[in-house]
Amino acid sequence: MREGGATTAEADIPAPNTQTRDRNRYAIKTALSLTLAYLLPMALGWPQPQTAATTVMLIAATGTASESLQKGVLRLIGTLSGAIIGLSLIALFPQDRLIYLMTVSLVVAFIFYLYNAYQGDSTVFMLTAVVTLMVFNGGNAEGAFIYGVDRAYMTAFGVLIYTIIASTLWPVRVADNTRSLAGAAVGTLAQAFKDLCSAGNRQGQSDSSPAEGLLHAQEAFQAHLAAVRQDAEGVKAYLAEWSTVSHCLEQLTGILVPSRHAEIRHEPEFRRFIGNYDAALEHLKLSFQQVEMAFRGEQTTEIATPPPLEYSRELIANQGHRAIAQIAARGQLLENLQISLKQLLLAAESIAFDRGKFDPDVQPTGKPNFLWLDRESLKTGIRALVTFWIATGIWIFYNPPGGFMFVTLCTILIPLVSFTPVTPKLLFILLNLGFLFAIPAYVFLLPAMSHWLQLALFLFSYAFIGFYVFKGPVSIFFLLGLFTLGIQNTMQYNFAVILSIVLMFYLVCALLIISVNFPFTSNRARLYAGLPRRFFRNCQHLVHGVDARSGLQRRLAAARLNIGEALIGKMHAWGPTIDSTTYDHNEAQVITAFSTACDILQGQLRVAAARNLAAGDNRLINRARRRAEKTLQWGLCSALAAGDRAQIEKQFEQARTEVEGVEKRLDLFLRGKDMEQYSQQELADFYVFLNMRVAIYASLVACQDAYCALDWNQLRQHQY
Repeated sequence: MREGGATTAEADIPAPNTQTRDRNRYAIKTALSLTLAYLLPMALGWPQPQTAATTVMLIAATGTASESLQKGVLRLIGTLSGAIIGLSLIALFPQDRLIYLMTVSLVVAFIFYLYNAYQGDSTVFMLTAVVTLMVFNGGNAEGAFIYGVDRAYMTAFGVLIYTIIASTLWPVRVADNTRSLAGAAVGTLAQAFKDLCSAGNRQGQSDSSPAEGLLHAQEAFQAHLAAVRQDAEGVKAYLAEWSTVSHCLEQLTGILVPSRHAEIRHEPEFRRFIGNYDAALEHLKLSFQQVEMAFRGEQTTEIATPPPLEYSRELIANQGHRAIAQIAARGQLLENLQISLKQLLLAAESIAFDRGKFDPDVQPTGKPNFLWLDRESLKTGIRALVTFWIATGIWIFYNPPGGFMFVTLCTILIPLVSFTPVTPKLLFILLNLGFLFAIPAYVFLLPAMSHWLQLALFLFSYAFIGFYVFKGPVSIFFLLGLFTLGIQNTMQYNFAVILSIVLMFYLVCALLIISVNFPFTSNRARLYAGLPRRFFRNCQHLVHGVDARSGLQRRLAAARLNIGEALIGKMHAWGPTIDSTTYDHNEAQVITAFSTACDILQGQLRVAAARNLAAGDNRLINRARRRAEKTLQWGLCSALAAGDRAQIEKQFEQARTEVEGVEKRLDLFLRGKDMEQYSQQELADFYVFLNMRVAIYASLVACQDAYCALDWNQLRQHQY
């Protein structure tokens, strides 16, 4: 789910000086694009130069930091699609204004639903909707077609200008950023593996922070890859390799995360039972180093393939079933790490050194392009539909300044204020700042300009300030002041005209304030307060879904995982925007702690789903499932979803009592005489299965502690 209309996972978190440099470059590129989009049409005598400039502003504020010629082509296709849709509707209903308005409102609402549901750079959908609305000449049939073609042409020109500037002036190397994120994820995995093999680290209770780091590194890479895989040069060309990298990182995370939460701490001395244990560890450490070197673009040296693990069968036979399961699980962990790292190294070397045709061993599905079941995406589409008709009613009955442009602006700005950090208070502040810059310039600066270089400097400075000071969609509302000036080749200065345009923008702002509270609220605290119930209900389904056997159940579980990740994204987006002065019982760090705890739980469930798929039909695991009438985790998720503190305390107290006797029940379960019928593989998978259950339980306990630390009743209060 995109928060704020832009994808943010474009690179590593940079150092402060790098961040300042990148911000300067971004502001210069976008300001230069906007300036050229204004001046070139004016120099060529083309009409409506502000349309091209508006296009640049929308792309810069809602697109991703990476730009490519291929992405520019897609945006041109979006512009062409909007022109075809808009002009076709005008041709179909030339005299039926009401039918036209009904049809175009439904089309635009659906496009905005796709805009929010798409997981990559969805600027193409924004441009489609914008052009669909902009080609309509307010019901004036005379010259309607030429008007629409001019609007579409200037929009395409704005796309072209922005693409050329952004892809040639300090281009963002998405492939380098992707390799950097992948290398960082591998480094985190390598450190987790070293900690796992350290004898001192295995004493006492496990710490959740290593698992948290593993999950966050994996999520950062997956989110970045999902955003750039379709149109980023240097990524799409190696899509098979990157798909393999994604799959291998998921496998490695799924292998290492459960080992961080082994409930039974009395581990055997693995070196006694696996003869070449130290050699296997050293080989894996070298493999991790080789993969990190490949992602850094350094040449790697071939390392010898290690021999199979040498088990001491006589010593193992004298151990209890619990120890046998632990030894088998450790051996399986080492073997699976070797397989995954070998595949990962081949893919990394193919990317870094262009080794030619790459034949992946697996065909991972990856994340879907669209999140169809997202509630906020549907609400944004409905909100755009409602706003369109409110604005249309005002246009028809009161004819505000700007005419149908008032309707267009109110509608196209909905995705930028719906469920985003743009609050009503911020809207007014930004508009006021924009007009405080624009009106004095209209009175004192523009009339004194006699050379095009002066105008270019003014446009560049205004745009630079907007894009440098403000980030993402927020910058649009400051830059709206620039479009009140009505800059043309032949300027006609009339203070009443500019005041009428300013009035139009204030009317747009007023309607947007109504829209963000009707028909659905956008109050961040109330939205955040509604997320726990949705998240833990989803976790309830996932607790059973991760053990699904049928293909349909697995597909539903995969859809649930995507929904859970979208909900986590909303927690991280909305939580920091809650005003701690208004909601003084909920400090920012406490809200962040709850979001983080839920994030870790979601990661554990994702790992459990992947491990279950890899384990196949394990008889020992199925036997354990049949003995459990209703899983412990299911009841805990149900209590957290209900939100009743008394019930939560009761359910978790009961769970603690059950967990205290888990070792005795496990001994009874493994003591049966029929245990010899299970293979070493099944014993290993069963032990990993237990570790995953322990990890999920530990995450739920952390969620309970964080949940009870918040005052949810205060967050649910109606505040403006």
